[in-house]
Amino acid sequence: MRKPEEQEWEQIMRVLMESLGLQITANFRLYDPYEECAVIGVVERVDPYTRTFVVDGEQFKMADIIGATTV
Repeated sequence: MRKPEEQEWEQIMRVLMESLGLQITANFRLYDPYEECAVIGVVERVDPYTRTFVVDGEQFKMADIIGATTV
């Protein structure tokens, strides 16, 4: 897996903020060396200092996101 390019990262951040602000369900693909991982839900919180986000009470690292779309 490769890291998202700048344009892809802009899309990921847009989806994060739309989900948080408009309560829209989002689908995030996360990097995992052993399996394909996805987080689907509404973003409850984004912490710019720790670069994490919360969906359904679980915290995830923004750096692990490799793709994002709204559902």
